[in-house]
Amino acid sequence: MLRTTLALLFSLLVAGSSNSYGGIGFWQVLNAKAEPLQLYWQFPRYFLANINKLPKKTLGLLARHHIPSAQYEYSLHLIKKDQAEAAKLFWRLSLPKISNFQLAKLAQQLLVNKQWDDLKFLNTLGYLEPGFVLNHLNLHNGVIHTQIPEPFLHSLDFLSLNSTITVNRKCQFNVLTMSDHRSGLYKLSALIKTYNKNPEPRQDTFCFSKPVYVGGALKCNNSMSEAANCDWQSTLINKQFLRKFDFVVMMPKHGSANVSRGIMQLNSDANYGIFLHELMHFNGFEDEYVLPKAKQAWLCKMRGLVAPNLYIAQKDEKSPKGWHRSKSCQSGGVAYKPSKDWSILEYQQIKLSDQYRALWLAHIDKIKR
Repeated sequence: MLRTTLALLFSLLVAGSSNSYGGIGFWQVLNAKAEPLQLYWQFPRYFLANINKLPKKTLGLLARHHIPSAQYEYSLHLIKKDQAEAAKLFWRLSLPKISNFQLAKLAQQLLVNKQWDDLKFLNTLGYLEPGFVLNHLNLHNGVIHTQIPEPFLHSLDFLSLNSTITVNRKCQFNVLTMSDHRSGLYKLSALIKTYNKNPEPRQDTFCFSKPVYVGGALKCNNSMSEAANCDWQSTLINKQFLRKFDFVVMMPKHGSANVSRGIMQLNSDANYGIFLHELMHFNGFEDEYVLPKAKQAWLCKMRGLVAPNLYIAQKDEKSPKGWHRSKSCQSGGVAYKPSKDWSILEYQQIKLSDQYRALWLAHIDKIKR
């Protein structure tokens, strides 16, 4: 019994001394520029317990000598510095030897930096557990909507096709918003937030639904050079939602913005000026830049006020008083617009002017009557 007690006391004394010496060695690396690699191998347990306190240069040295925890910590540092490719050289080697907690932390940092290819790589190797990060990756990849948990979408302030979506009876026009990919959902949220800070042309004109995830239920083109185009008529979306809403905004990844039959389609790189420009098309405003030839072929043959901001004169007919020549029609009749200067209907970068806001209000009040 006495021999056992003495052995236990001796082991505790040695352990305490080892920890003390480890602390001294660690201090020397931090403050006396001692050789870190040699001291690491002398006191690996102490160094591993405190490895995230090491200077980044020292971490890099240990990482380059194939120490997994150093590889992991140094890779996190590189990811935060937007050096994803360099980081991958280190965290890939550390994968078999780091903990599940560290794996989760790595995946979270890759998500923060939107390193989708790296997350896909982790998932392919089986290192990405089901849950928050994998759900984000699936949203980014546009997987079918049934694979994205509804509570997860709700936690992000988005909706699913199974969600109950109500309209706001106080608003003149209710608008359903939807996208088939992650960045589209976030862009729609940002556009709606910007709009709600300063509603145009006045409060309670347009109310927007929370963005609805429709991956797999909406087939959209993938061309950057063509107009955004989603085949919504052949999907269940038409049956479920469209009857409740006055207008719809669909956001695919690619394609130029356009409005047709109450459906706005614009890609997830669109800015707020483009969004507001297209919103005016919902109420019948026309573009004041050169219209497509196919549209000119029928529109420019018309006569009189064809839109709140477009008057077409035929032959020797004069323009309305105070209106000015527009580029809209290059053939057929001559087009006129209300403003001598450029407007948001010609260049989306221009803010909505008081003149065009008044035209907009007058038009929707006429619709309301």
